[in-house]
Amino acid sequence: MTRCPHASAHESAPTGTSAHGRQLARAIATALAFAVTACSQIGTTPTRMANDVLPTSPIIPDYGLPVSRSVTIPLEALIAAALVYYYVDPRGPNWEVEERALSPTLVHLVLRKKRYATGGDGEAPQIVRRRANELALKAGLTNYQLVEYVESVESETLGARRMTTALVRLTSERPVRMP
Repeated sequence: MTRCPHASAHESAPTGTSAHGRQLARAIATALAFAVTACSQIGTTPTRMANDVLPTSPIIPDYGLPVSRSVTIPLEALIAAALVYYYVDPRGPNWEVEERALSPTLVHLVLRKKRYATGGDGEAPQIVRRRANELALKAGLTNYQLVEYVESVESETLGARRMTTALVRLTSERPVRMP
């Protein structure tokens, strides 16, 4: 090991170590020594500091709904059930239908399935047919032609959703059926 010409008699460093690097290392070592000394002198730990900042009482009180003498449903369970019911909404429609008229006889349909559903995966073709029939009757026509039909999955932040798009032409021609 060779001595650095700028080093004092008490310190020695290998050649090639810069003065700036030694100063940075000393500063980090000093800061760590002060931090360890301060925490041991005060008696504070990260857990104790967090306990001082966070509330000491629970946000949801410790109540329950007594169903019988031996059964009580805790309030947090009731709140969790209400949140799940709100997001799943089992009585709500499975599909959102958005329609846009491109012309008096051409309609674009977009169906988005709700994020959390308990069924309804095969309903999209039925919904498109039903809505196309309604639109044709409303326009005074007797039939419709499905020009385009696409099913896909749309990725979103909170999960994927099924999506269906359809392009429907309203017409009064007889439908062409395959034998």
